[in-house]
Amino acid sequence: MSKSSQRGDIDYIKSLAEAGRDAPILGGRIGLMWSVLACITLFIHYLALTGTGPVPINRIGLVWMTFGIVGTIASVILSRSLYEKPGLSSIKNRLAQALWTGNNILIFVYALAAGVSASLGRVSFAIMDTILPLAFGLYALTAYVLYKVGGEKSGRLQGMISILLVPVSLYFQGDPVLYLIAIAGILLTQIIPNILYMTREPGALSES
Repeated sequence: MSKSSQRGDIDYIKSLAEAGRDAPILGGRIGLMWSVLACITLFIHYLALTGTGPVPINRIGLVWMTFGIVGTIASVILSRSLYEKPGLSSIKNRLAQALWTGNNILIFVYALAAGVSASLGRVSFAIMDTILPLAFGLYALTAYVLYKVGGEKSGRLQGMISILLVPVSLYFQGDPVLYLIAIAGILLTQIIPNILYMTREPGALSES
């Protein structure tokens, strides 16, 4: 391959990337749904740890399983409302979709394995606390990639807050207040950004 051909390929790839940098991130409704579900689940977990809720701590794994199942079904339903949105196939949105799909699969599998292991008495239920630094680490990575590659400016602050929540989550391991901190963290790093994404979504192609 000649240098001119290689240069042409590089320019082509660069133009594709730059073309998608200005496209708004779609799927804010899906991210908001997952975030609200996570906050509800985290609060139930907090109540179970403090002995003030309807679910005992030895059944909390079932709550997390329900979170994953309900979230997955709702994602499939909500994703159908995005099919006619312009920009859905942009590099930024394809990248965001791939990152969040991977994140959700990893968190779900980790939470499921942790919950089942604890329910069977193999490990302490304290292992569930480790889900939170993992999740915030993934949030930080996702925000960083979307900021650096997709040009999503809000990702810089979002990523900084998320990465700071990793050591905070580790520091409060074993303390029920960890779950309240996580709810506040999700509000700042997920709920607010996803609401903003929704306000920037374009109308459907049929409406334009």
